[in-house]
Amino acid sequence: MTLDDLEALDEHATTMMERIKAAVFKPTGGKNAPTFNATQLAALCNRTHAAMLRLLDKAPEWGLATGVITDGQGRKLSAHRSFTLEETIDWVRHLGGLRYERRDDQPGAVVTVGFFKGGVGKTVIATSLAQGLSLKGYKVLAIDFDPQGSMTALLGGNPAAVEQEETFTPLALPPTSQGHRDSLIESIRPTYWSGVDVVAGSTGLFACEFYLPLRAMNAQAEGKRFNFLEVLQRALDPIRAEYDYIIIDTPPALSYTTMNAYWASDAILMPIVPEGLSLQSSVQFWNMFTELASTARQLSGDPKTYAWLGVVPSRVEAHKAPVQEMLKWIRMFYGEYVMTSEIPLTETIKTGSTEFATVYDIKKYVGNAKTYERARVAFDKLVTEVDLMTRRNLWHERIEEA
Repeated sequence: MTLDDLEALDEHATTMMERIKAAVFKPTGGKNAPTFNATQLAALCNRTHAAMLRLLDKAPEWGLATGVITDGQGRKLSAHRSFTLEETIDWVRHLGGLRYERRDDQPGAVVTVGFFKGGVGKTVIATSLAQGLSLKGYKVLAIDFDPQGSMTALLGGNPAAVEQEETFTPLALPPTSQGHRDSLIESIRPTYWSGVDVVAGSTGLFACEFYLPLRAMNAQAEGKRFNFLEVLQRALDPIRAEYDYIIIDTPPALSYTTMNAYWASDAILMPIVPEGLSLQSSVQFWNMFTELASTARQLSGDPKTYAWLGVVPSRVEAHKAPVQEMLKWIRMFYGEYVMTSEIPLTETIKTGSTEFATVYDIKKYVGNAKTYERARVAFDKLVTEVDLMTRRNLWHERIEEA
């Protein structure tokens, strides 16, 4: 096999992926946000169905959608109400829903989802977290730090078509390079999911692993100071007031780029699969993390603290005895940091990954309704737990225990 053969293989694989996505995302060829009925809207607004119907009667005076489907002449076409995602979020924000109203002195929360090992459901969790928080009425920015661009794909983008200026890369470039920026604002793009914007990921992020240490070495040679860990943190400072949550998805590695994400974060969410190799990798992850963080602290001179750390069991097959045993070990290892949420390994999640979707994308699940409900409830619980920990430990809201 020659290099020409490999280039031909690359072109073929790229073409096939475009065909698969076109088939999955029929008829538009792109991802479409789900719609919601009145019952689902009531649940998101924390109202009973009857109360929601009474509120819907007042929709015109509030400038909100009634959900009634009509023809061009105003005649009702369906007995069922239907709301777009944007209309649904408008209702959630209008009624308060379950969203916490940040004060002006409370910056948006930066949460990094990361782990040393692949295959733990990290990207699905990060993307679902962004979507779930938006359904509470929050404004969310998703940042894809993975060169594979998996989060970008789940949010409807095509990583292969992402331009460098849409990513974090311009911030890592040397100041003298064409395309260098200190601001992340120009990289932000809207997504198909109302309430969630994205800074995309692509293979161009690999270059950051060269440019960031190069800038540090050049600065040292010139007698100047450049802390490569603070690049993202400084870029996020001006935009944290614009977003309630900034969710960062990282590749399964510790690198100059990922350490930027961890250093800019207020909280870290670590998914872990209840199996021996995953637990072993988690130990190595924290060994290397604390070593790098110690070096970073010396460079920064400022103490680094986190509002919270969450370890969430992922891809859990709860009916298996060995899995239950490993869950006990995870709790022994991480104690108070283990979350009450667990993400199960269900057919719903497997199907969603195949179709470039999360549980929040599914409009109508073809299969056992209880299977979908179990997955949806698990992610809803995780979203709520992340939100509560942030409100309590970062925004210092008083939350009475139930």
